[in-house]
Amino acid sequence: MNARVARAGWALGLWGRRVASSHGEPPPDAVDVAELLRDASSAEEGAQEAVARRPPARCSVLLFPGQGSQAVGMGGGLLGFPRVRQLYETAHRVLGYDLLELCLRGPQEDLDRTVHCQPAVFVASLAAVEKLHYLQPAVIENCVAAAGFSVGEFAALVFAGAMEFSEGLAVSPEEFC
Repeated sequence: MNARVARAGWALGLWGRRVASSHGEPPPDAVDVAELLRDASSAEEGAQEAVARRPPARCSVLLFPGQGSQAVGMGGGLLGFPRVRQLYETAHRVLGYDLLELCLRGPQEDLDRTVHCQPAVFVASLAAVEKLHYLQPAVIENCVAAAGFSVGEFAALVFAGAMEFSEGLAVSPEEFC
């Protein structure tokens, strides 16, 4: 056990409430967490001063749509951009059906089913990011935040690197809601 963990375990009880320790004094290898936080705060302040802030005109935020934005034909205009076909091929392997075919040709009633529309919106959103990256790379490079509505939250997590694309596809539609 490292010193930081030992100190935190000594000072905090169940559910993060402070409790009286039966040990009396912290172990000799314990570190003062408050001191570590003070040191980290002063180091961060120095680093923040060294980094110049970007003007708002050089920042972008991506907002990903949710269920209800699906339409037959979606994604068709994105197939010429690098990696878009790979996204749909991966979706086919993970989902077990041809999502691209469903998106391009429908029928709309099938595409509107939650089990289909949520992966369709998810993949099309990330395909649109590929287009944006190709046409306007500065928008992607200067992105300071990403968010999404419903299934769009998963697209935002994949875009941010917090989740793998195949993991986002494997989430059941009930979990998207």
